Amino acid sequence: MTGDVKQQSSVDAEQVTQFMRYMAELIPKTKSAPPESLVRLHAQLEPLLSKKNPRLNAHPFNYYLMGSILYRDANPTMRELSKALSVPLSTATRMVSLLVDNGWAQRLSDPGDRRIIRVALTDSGRRLQNIIEEHLGQHARTILACLTAEERIILLTLLGKVASTLEAKERYFFGEHISKLQ
Repeated sequence: MTGDVKQQSSVDAEQVTQFMRYMAELIPKTKSAPPESLVRLHAQLEPLLSKKNPRLNAHPFNYYLMGSILYRDANPTMRELSKALSVPLSTATRMVSLLVDNGWAQRLSDPGDRRIIRVALTDSGRRLQNIIEEHLGQHARTILACLTAEERIILLTLLGKVASTLEAKERYFFGEHISKLQ
């Protein structure tokens, strides 16, 4: 971690301020009117998204990530979902329960070990994930359209570097704190 301190000191306060200003300006502008199908979905979810509902103690974006994982992966286990989302197993279980209760996912027993629970999207869940992916993809195309092909490559390279750094720091942070608990 000593290299991180040295690297951080080369980033001056003005750059940090500029980065934060750009992010504050960009994030609200990336919102667009959702398609009618997402408006209907939001109306369905409204009662579930109440702060009184203890099952929703995960960030809403984690539900999108879970849907993406379930869409791509062949029936991951609950533990695999928990790890991929960086949430406790109990949170992943509550999230899956919400999806199952609404008919978007199903729990499957593992043929090799009946103690293991796997999760899969239902047809309804796949349709929902397709709608969300289509909306986000259109949004990303709109945002990236202002850049040249070369600028997009540079941006994606830099975002990948930032994402890798954040992931490494998260692993370090959680690894350090977990080892203190043991």
